[in-house]
Amino acid sequence: MARPVRGLFGTPSRFGNPASQLRQFIDTTGPLWFQGKLVDKVYSAFTASNTAHSGQESTLLAPGNTFYHWGGIIVPPGYTDPIQFQSGNPYGTSHVAGDGPPSEVILQAARHQARRVVDTAASLKAGRAA
Repeated sequence: MARPVRGLFGTPSRFGNPASQLRQFIDTTGPLWFQGKLVDKVYSAFTASNTAHSGQESTLLAPGNTFYHWGGIIVPPGYTDPIQFQSGNPYGTSHVAGDGPPSEVILQAARHQARRVVDTAASLKAGRAA
């Protein structure tokens, strides 16, 4: 039996869209969706592009269309931590790969986003157990 998909989805930005390989993977989740195994799971996305203004925001928003259909709980980083005012992307962590390795700001933003996803999932699990 396949394990339900959930969590953080990372993808390069391809002309403002997720990479086709991620879309191809998502297209394989139909049976899990049909069985209701993707409902009420926590989802979030992050991306990188080679240059600035390469459609990072639309790339991060695009998986949300699928997460909505799954009945998922989308957890963006938002502006919920001071690091987000430095990284500047409330939809998900994004990096301009053409600028070199991720800066400490981007790494902190990624850690914050991951922490929000884990904490939200743990809270939901605890709430269901109560």
